[in-house]
Amino acid sequence: MIIGITGSIGTGKTTVAGIFKSLGAYVIDADKLVHRILDAPLRKKIGRYVFKDSLALKRLCGILHPIVKREIALEIKKNRSRKVIVIDAPLLIEANVHKKCDSVIVVKAPYQKQLERARGNLALSLKQVKERLKQQLPMREKIAMADFVIDNGGSLRNTEKQVKKIWKVLTLPDGRGKKTTIGKVK
Repeated sequence: MIIGITGSIGTGKTTVAGIFKSLGAYVIDADKLVHRILDAPLRKKIGRYVFKDSLALKRLCGILHPIVKREIALEIKKNRSRKVIVIDAPLLIEANVHKKCDSVIVVKAPYQKQLERARGNLALSLKQVKERLKQQLPMREKIAMADFVIDNGGSLRNTEKQVKKIWKVLTLPDGRGKKTTIGKVK
């Protein structure tokens, strides 16, 4: 089973993916794949430019997405014997990777928390975080495409409970990535 995890910057996608990993999932981190392609100084230089210019970002994504999608496909192929594979990708939907997933999970968090987390974890200015958020697919559109939604605005323990509930549904013999009676976890 392939589970896609997405959300906007600072929502806690990687935290959620880490919880799935602790439950036994194999995690493919799309950001880490990009980091293998572009080194840190180059990413920083490109980031200062493309997040201010949607056309430049679209061009960059047109170059990077096929490479990252190929790497994800290779990782899936190498790990196909695993029961659960998680793809942690901020642009899962935008890059159409969600179409390869049996289930899609969107991680959301309050706007202020997103700003705080992104500034702290990524060492970005408030302006830079807001520029990146503007370039991402609106959360309501991501949620509309989700099978499950995790609210990561509270405690880590609350997030873990939501993940474990979804894990239980998806790993049951009849759950296998399909929407079930619990629907979206909010």
